[in-house]
Amino acid sequence: MEEYLQQITRLVNLNGDAVEGMLVVNKAGIVEYYKPGGAFGKLPEDFGRNVVGNHLLTVYTELSEENSTVMKTLRTGQITVGEKQVLTHGNFRITMVTTTYPILNDGGEIQGAVDIAQILEVQDLKGAPPHAAAHSVLDDIVTQNEEMHRLKSMIRSIAQNDSATLIYGETGTGKELFAEALHSLSSRSGKPFLAQNCAAIPDNLLESMFFGTEKGGFTGAESKKGLFELANGGTLFLDEINSMDIAMQAKLLKALEEQKVRRIGGREDIRFDVRIVCASNEDPEVLVQEGRLRSDFYYRIGVVRLRLPPLRDRREDILPLADHYIRIYNQRMHKQILGLSQMTKDLFLRWSWPGNVRELKNTIEGAFNMESSAMITLDSVQGLLEKLERQTSGSDPAALEPPAAPAGLPSLQQVQEQLRRGSVDLKELLDEYESAVISEALRQTHRLNAAAEKLSMSPQKLQYRLERLGLKENQKNLIK
Repeated sequence: MEEYLQQITRLVNLNGDAVEGMLVVNKAGIVEYYKPGGAFGKLPEDFGRNVVGNHLLTVYTELSEENSTVMKTLRTGQITVGEKQVLTHGNFRITMVTTTYPILNDGGEIQGAVDIAQILEVQDLKGAPPHAAAHSVLDDIVTQNEEMHRLKSMIRSIAQNDSATLIYGETGTGKELFAEALHSLSSRSGKPFLAQNCAAIPDNLLESMFFGTEKGGFTGAESKKGLFELANGGTLFLDEINSMDIAMQAKLLKALEEQKVRRIGGREDIRFDVRIVCASNEDPEVLVQEGRLRSDFYYRIGVVRLRLPPLRDRREDILPLADHYIRIYNQRMHKQILGLSQMTKDLFLRWSWPGNVRELKNTIEGAFNMESSAMITLDSVQGLLEKLERQTSGSDPAALEPPAAPAGLPSLQQVQEQLRRGSVDLKELLDEYESAVISEALRQTHRLNAAAEKLSMSPQKLQYRLERLGLKENQKNLIK
């Protein structure tokens, strides 16, 4: 795969359902890919219809070469962060904050851009009054699980307070859905709900994204509001906070404590009133122990802490969630699929769902593209069946035996003998063993995400371990 296509795939997969609008434009300004709606359906269903294949400036009448962030990125090859845009298409006018990424080939030549949007307001031009995009979504969280019902009750209870909230859960468990539910039930529901995936922004751009910039502050700088200003009065949701650099955590902590920011290049402090909700796909207590999350920052953003259980721990939700997404895709794709066949139900109930609710949702969507019968059969979820077969084949009695030590590493018996003679460096030994196991997982899969799945960790944590163990060179030829 061409390198720039991998960049597009990474951005699309990284943001997933956490965005409310995404499009990919080639270097000529023609829209190649359009994804509406996101997880919360904020965009009207027909907004953006017939966008693909047309030039961006002919689709959205308000845009021009000068004010379009996409066209600016195509000209400069630079990331454009936190720009406010107003687009009209059909009967709707959408106010949004966008982040635009350049897509470059191996030679550094611009090939296109990926534009990711957070929706502030949707206005019906046919006469209906404008309405805030954020809405109560708590009832959309489908569950029969006792712990999930307890968490939904907690959201109702804490929504009216402004305490900073930290949501911890594996990738795909619905952290942003809970964050938006918290916002929509609060007194801030009529104000902006801005979500930012911290892993999607390079470290050197985070400060300008959060605090904004002042024209003349440095070469090429323009006056631009940061996320705290844009979210003023509302809620700022920071996803994958575990990917943020320690130095940036310290700057955010200061801003949160003082409730004010100063734009880069600015001379005056700007006060803000924002509720902070953060999310991590790794255990925050472990992050603190490993030195990747400042303890003072952790206690500031985690006044209230919610842990979302993975789907494998609430298996009673698998079939209700499948039915829920079947109803959604019947409406979107104009089909009349009745449900899962019995064999598919059995498969769904046996699978461990490492990607959680997002994986289940994507599996249903994929099946809708393949299925021609009235039920979702095994044939349309063949990929899942193959994954289960590989998982099962690795669980025979022989596989339950302790694995042999990787080549070059001492066996347990050898370690026991070394302990009898003297001592061993346990940290060095564990690091060597971990390096060997990770290297083998990467050798087998050639994919970062697949290796992370094999190792029962998030891709972000695997990247961190590669760096810590000095294995970063192993990533060069990997597909994420």
